[in-house]
Amino acid sequence: GLPLTAPGVCFATARAGRSFRRLAAVQPRCGKSAAAVLTSSSWAGLLARSRTFEQLPPYVVFTGWILYGLGAVSLFIYRRRQPDRPRPFRVPGYPWTPLLFVLAAAAIVLNTLVARPLQALLGLAIVLVGAPAYYLWKGRAARGA
Repeated sequence: GLPLTAPGVCFATARAGRSFRRLAAVQPRCGKSAAAVLTSSSWAGLLARSRTFEQLPPYVVFTGWILYGLGAVSLFIYRRRQPDRPRPFRVPGYPWTPLLFVLAAAAIVLNTLVARPLQALLGLAIVLVGAPAYYLWKGRAARGA
C-alpha cells in the first residue's frame, strides 16, 4: 500500500508549498505527478538496496505506526475541539474502535523499541531529519514565496 500512497503524499505536500514545486506538477496524459511517483519509487528502491527485507521493518514500521497512532488520536482531538462540525463519515464503534487502534499502535511501537532499539531510533532519526526541511518550506509558504 505504501508504494501506491507515497506519491500522493509527495504531491499533496508539494501542492501545499511544503516541498519541491516540481512534485506537484501533474502530467496531462495520465493525470498524475510523474515526479512524485519517481521520487517515492527512488526512495523505496534506495531503502530496498540498502538493507535486507528483514532489516527494513524496524526502520519503516516503527515510524509508520507512530504516525498511524497519532492520526487516530487526532480523531479525539478534532471531536473535542470542533464538536459541532458536520461529520460526513462516522467511525464505527467510536470511541472504542480508534482507542483500540491507538493501543495496538502503541504496542507495536513499544515492542519495536524493546526488540530492536537501535533500528527503531535510527528510523526515527531519519524522519526527524526531514523536520528542518518542513519548517523551512512552511515559512516560505507563509511568506508566499
